[in-house]
Amino acid sequence: MKVLVTGFTGKVGSQVAKFLRSKDIPMVCGVRNVEKARDSLGDEYEYVELDFAEPSTFEGALEQVDRIFLMYTPGADLQFDIFLEMAKDKDIKHISYLSLKDVQFMPFIHHYKMEKLIKSSNIPYTFVRAGYFMQNLNDFLCKEIKERQRIFVPAGKGKTSFVETRDLAEISVLSLINTEIHKNKTYVITGNEALDFYDVAKIMTDVLNKKIEYTNPSVKEFKSVKKKLGEDEEFVNVVVGVHMPTKLGLAKGIKHDYEKVTGKKPTNIRKYVGDFKGKLDLENITT
Repeated sequence: MKVLVTGFTGKVGSQVAKFLRSKDIPMVCGVRNVEKARDSLGDEYEYVELDFAEPSTFEGALEQVDRIFLMYTPGADLQFDIFLEMAKDKDIKHISYLSLKDVQFMPFIHHYKMEKLIKSSNIPYTFVRAGYFMQNLNDFLCKEIKERQRIFVPAGKGKTSFVETRDLAEISVLSLINTEIHKNKTYVITGNEALDFYDVAKIMTDVLNKKIEYTNPSVKEFKSVKKKLGEDEEFVNVVVGVHMPTKLGLAKGIKHDYEKVTGKKPTNIRKYVGDFKGKLDLENITT
């Protein structure tokens, strides 16, 4: 058994690699630039060149692996159909694909199309459909939290089902190890509570002992502020799109698949904020 881990430099892929390593399962991490990855991340993991826009990298990445943790990576001219055809030819035994909660209702997004591609390949799969990442708090939301002590995102008053990426990684790894149990299954992974960003701000205030507010900007206000700050317009539009289901009240659904598979409760956001307090680096924010 050997696993190809894609999306290794992202939130979930890196955690998948950590879980695999903790279980002494052989793996190789697909990256666009092996030298750059080795220089920045060290020799802790084995790397192989993999660029989904360059089919010439596919054969080498699929050599001597029999299972894949697959993520949709940003980019143009991505050739996932060719990659999956080659994976089938290489007799890949299982794909664990990181998808999106409620994707079945969103045929216009890439995850919907990817699930169809994987199914049509006839490679056994597990779809891990994710709720809203808790890690966003110490990613693209973190700058506003640190500099202005506010959660600034156009999500309205809607609730969302936050999920910890370590929980997503755990389910993905279990599906890769126990392929027969998880063959052609779909799991929707969320936390066990739906919260709005007012709730999140209160939890952060309590845990961090710093006043954090959710200002609930309109989409127009959010875009205007980000434009003045010189942020990339395309990325700003992505952020708006990510939060639109929450704003419309469509993201609050809770599923219990994590507990059914692992026998454990999913991580709650209070624990997450406590665990990542150092990485959030909020001890030094001013009030």
